[in-house]
Amino acid sequence: MNRLIKYMGVAAMTSAIISGCSDDKEYFGAPPIKQPAPKEVYVQGTVKTAEGMPLADVAVSDGYDIVTTDADGRYSLKSEVPLGYMFVSTPDGYEPATFLDNNRPKFWQNVNKNAPSGVDFILKATDCKPLSIIAIADPQISDRAGDVELLKNMYVPQINRAIDSLKTAGTSPIVVTLGDIICDWFVANGFGYTLDRFNADFKVNAPVYHTMGNHDNDPFIEGDLASASTWHSHVGPSYYSFNRGGAHFIVTDNIVYTNPGAAPGVSGKRSYTTAYTKEQLQWIEKDLATIKDKTAPLFITMHGILLTYPEAEGVQVSKVYRFDDGGPQLGALLKDFTNVKVFSGHSHKNHFQHTPEGNIREYNYAGTNGGWWPAGYKPYKPNLPLCLDGTPWGMGIWNLSSGTAQHIFKGYELPVDHQIRAYDLNTLTVDDREFTSSYLPGNSANTNVVQANVWAWEPGCTVKMIENGRELAVKRVKMPDPYLITKYLVPIKKEYPKWDSGLNPESTAHMFRAQASTADSPVTIEFTDLSGRKFTTVLNRPAPAE
Repeated sequence: MNRLIKYMGVAAMTSAIISGCSDDKEYFGAPPIKQPAPKEVYVQGTVKTAEGMPLADVAVSDGYDIVTTDADGRYSLKSEVPLGYMFVSTPDGYEPATFLDNNRPKFWQNVNKNAPSGVDFILKATDCKPLSIIAIADPQISDRAGDVELLKNMYVPQINRAIDSLKTAGTSPIVVTLGDIICDWFVANGFGYTLDRFNADFKVNAPVYHTMGNHDNDPFIEGDLASASTWHSHVGPSYYSFNRGGAHFIVTDNIVYTNPGAAPGVSGKRSYTTAYTKEQLQWIEKDLATIKDKTAPLFITMHGILLTYPEAEGVQVSKVYRFDDGGPQLGALLKDFTNVKVFSGHSHKNHFQHTPEGNIREYNYAGTNGGWWPAGYKPYKPNLPLCLDGTPWGMGIWNLSSGTAQHIFKGYELPVDHQIRAYDLNTLTVDDREFTSSYLPGNSANTNVVQANVWAWEPGCTVKMIENGRELAVKRVKMPDPYLITKYLVPIKKEYPKWDSGLNPESTAHMFRAQASTADSPVTIEFTDLSGRKFTTVLNRPAPAE
């Protein structure tokens, strides 16, 4: 061949190649060398009990695809483990054998992407008691204004009292958080309360399943998946599923956190949108396909709000889904499921809403941390015990022991039957047009009017007002809470020369009004929830202005 090159020269050799006239099989006309095909990566493993009993038909996922175990508890998934972990959707009657911080089920395994090996899951049997759920939204703890002390000395003890009560009632409770357990703004500005610290301080006495919020992302990392890596390290998967108490749970992350400009030690803009990525929607569709009974309870958690806020009586909402990129698509995936409950946070207010078909009911919960002070106010102040719709800080409580899910929102340090705050608008006025013109002194529209804030109202509930044995005509309206304004917001406004719009009261549609016949007759307000439970309060009038 060297001789061929020497005598033919480059041009002649090129001609020989083009014409195909060479019979030198070593270099001309030889078949191309086959490159080895990329090695297919399979993750294999087992799902068994601690006693070694295999568990069949258990879903295992890499966050993109889902496979189920065979009769021997084995599974095999072709995957490059893009998220760096595998997780098991624990079947009903079982939970992971390992718990982190004594209350977080370890349902996932970190996997070396370059050399995945056997990934096994060990489960243990749970008790057979009926399920109960405590849902909390937006603790948003930081090293500022007593937040950590509130978590340790008030939120956690209050949650544990509710857990003890549910256990005494014969149920098996779990705790579900709904995002923003810390705050990226304060992390970025040197206050240093991080996810690992929250896990150590959140000492509740029941299994805890966390949902990721926008403030739980790492402010020093740009990009949605990359900024969630700190969550993955300290908390676990940002979306997953599990089964418990006859119900299926899908925990989702509907915050796309872009955070442009971030770098090590440099906070980005912390920008985000409420949306589902295409990959997560595809995973949700696959997870829903594992559910055999579409009438069984299905709970879906998310941080961003799914449905448009309720409007006043007789006013139609402008659209069903609050966000367009993933909201309607999720609704379409759920069209054949008849018993869907969505838990969300983010708003720091209570908005309970249903889809027109009624198969999806959303419980958008008020913040555990109450009326959260915007970061612009200095010196930082403690949180308000009321949210900006007048709902007390607190938690949602669900009891599934009766076969029909019973739900209530319980305010911290308040009795469970405290579900109504009533106002005598003859005496309670707000002389501040910047907040609202609805309660100005001398407003004839408020003469002898009784108003009630019923923060656990949802479509299908009833609110009645009774004066001297006569039922009054009650109308649901959209108005701000007057007690919130007079008790908290007016004093804040007097203290600070510049008002922060983050503390503006919300006009809420869980407000009810009725015209009484006199100024001094007592009025009984009665709230009946979807389970038929009745909660009452009596407003003795004239009531002193608060």
